[in-house]
Amino acid sequence: MRKRQKIIALIFKTVSSIVGIILSGIIVTGYSTHIGLFDTFEVKIKGNQFVTNAQIQKQLQPFMEESYFSIDLDELQSEISSLDYIECVQLSRILPNTVMVQVIERKPILLITLENQNFLMDKNGSLLPAQGKAISFYPVPIINFSDDMNDKTGFTNDIADVFKFLVNDYPLFYDNLSEVIIGDEKWTFFSDSKTRIFTTSDNLLPQLNVLKNFEKTVYPNKQLRDYSYIDLRVAEQVVVKEKYRKG
Repeated sequence: MRKRQKIIALIFKTVSSIVGIILSGIIVTGYSTHIGLFDTFEVKIKGNQFVTNAQIQKQLQPFMEESYFSIDLDELQSEISSLDYIECVQLSRILPNTVMVQVIERKPILLITLENQNFLMDKNGSLLPAQGKAISFYPVPIINFSDDMNDKTGFTNDIADVFKFLVNDYPLFYDNLSEVIIGDEKWTFFSDSKTRIFTTSDNLLPQLNVLKNFEKTVYPNKQLRDYSYIDLRVAEQVVVKEKYRKG
């Protein structure tokens, strides 16, 4: 009998707690609605460097008249993600009335001119419009085409593949790269120290791997900046000319 009474008491206590929580929620919700706590919301933006808060807030403007719990976060995310330099966005609600916007921006890795327009290219090969502010904000290598090039737009995938390799597997070379001139049959790389590296178009990545191994071999006695040029166009050979020497 006593055991049964304990069980009934426990059930009553549990039910009372649940009812109390529900009533408290109803009271809090009713009071919050009464004072208009959720009628408006605040937006906090984090993670952006190039894209300004004003640009993001402009995308949010059509949603600012909605109440805190009625806004569609997926739709909000889609609007912010439509900005050119934003790669992805995470949105979350923080009680009582804050929407947190966490931004991850695209990272341009080169500057290229196509059909008389400047573009920055990110690591995925996406082209981004490049005005003066963007060009000065991102100090990346410049891609130029020799005069004998006709179909320049057809090279964007090859360029993306080469630079993805450099960024991921040969960052030391990429970090010191200032310009690349692309021709029909050769690519010429110019380092910040004015060293020229000659390669052929049809065997480019293997030749860059040869350069990578060559740099490891001569270091620390020499570095790429010690050479006037490095020619990788002859199979299984590295032809070099040192700076500050005649001949």
